[in-house]
Amino acid sequence: MDDVLLRTHDVTKKFGLLTAIDDVTLSVPAGKITSIIGPNGAGKTTLFNLFTGKFKPTSGRIEFRGERIDGQDPHEIVRKGIIRSFQITNFFDDLSTLENVRLATQMRHTGFGISDFLRHHESLDEPLTTARQVLERVQLADVADRRASDLSYGQRRHLEIGIALAAAPDLLLMDEPTAGMGPEETNETVDLIEDIATDTTLVLIEHDMNIVMNISDHIAVMNEGTLLSKGSPEEIRNDERVQRAYLGGE
Repeated sequence: MDDVLLRTHDVTKKFGLLTAIDDVTLSVPAGKITSIIGPNGAGKTTLFNLFTGKFKPTSGRIEFRGERIDGQDPHEIVRKGIIRSFQITNFFDDLSTLENVRLATQMRHTGFGISDFLRHHESLDEPLTTARQVLERVQLADVADRRASDLSYGQRRHLEIGIALAAAPDLLLMDEPTAGMGPEETNETVDLIEDIATDTTLVLIEHDMNIVMNISDHIAVMNEGTLLSKGSPEEIRNDERVQRAYLGGE
C-alpha cells in the first residue's frame, strides 16, 4: 500500500451560500502522480487553494505527513514542503533566468524578506550552484543569462516550474502545466513532469485527457464540488459516472 503524503477528511469550503467543495475525502500517495480532473467550476482550483492555505476549510481537515495543516498560513505550508507551481513565481522580468531561480533557491536557506537576502549575501555560492542544476533539469541552461521577459511562452512556463523546484518541494502542485502550449512544447513539458516525478510527489490539474491517462498513477474526478470518482486511469476510463459527467459518454 502506498504511503499517503497528503490527505483530506470530509473537507467542505463555502463562500456564503455557495458550496465550492462539498465533503471531499482524498488521499495523495507519496512518490506518485495524482491528477485532478473535472469540468470548469468543478472545484479543482479551490481544492489547490485549500492545500496551500490560501483558503481555509469551512469544515473538515487537511493533513500533510499526518500533521494537520488546515488553518496554517501559506508561508508555513510552503516551509513544510508543499509548493504550487506558480505560488512563488511572480518572477522578475528584468532579471535573468538564472537570477530568478537563484533567488528562489536562496529563499530555502533564508526567510522571505529583503533583509533576509541581504543578511545572507555571503552564502550565495550554494544557491547559485543549485540554480544552475535546476536550469539544466528544466531545459533552460542555454538561456540562463537571458532576461525572463525575453523567454518564449513555453520557456516562461518552464521557468515557473524551475522556481518551484528551487524550493525543493516534497509535494508539487501543478495547475494546467501544458495550457497554451503547442505540440512540441507540450511533449517537452510532459517529459519534464515525468522526470520530476522520479523524486517528487506531484498533483496535477490538467484538461488534456491524453496526458492525464498516460502519465497519472491515480486520478480524482471532481464534479460540482464533490469527488465523483477516484482510481487508476483504467478505472476512471471505464467509470460510467465519469463518462456521463465529463468524458462525454465515450
